[in-house]
Amino acid sequence: MIEYSVVVTAPSGLHTRPCAQLCNFVKNYTGKIEIIRGDKSANLKSMFKVMSMGIKSGMEVIIRVEGDNEKEMAQSVIEFIRNIKD
Repeated sequence: MIEYSVVVTAPSGLHTRPCAQLCNFVKNYTGKIEIIRGDKSANLKSMFKVMSMGIKSGMEVIIRVEGDNEKEMAQSVIEFIRNIKD
């Protein structure tokens, strides 16, 4: 298992469109992948659970990955989140 933190910089945070794109990006990963904010966590493959976390611009989240190629997957997700423009 590996964890990385990242600050969401998209002006509108993880609203519907970027959330859907992010969930689509990770959906074929065979391992477990979660997004964590404070005491809340969600399966990153579930758009509705991620949206229910209310992640806004400027919030720090943790990406936790467990499975094959976890380091590479975590880094890819971090890069994806950093590049969300809205």
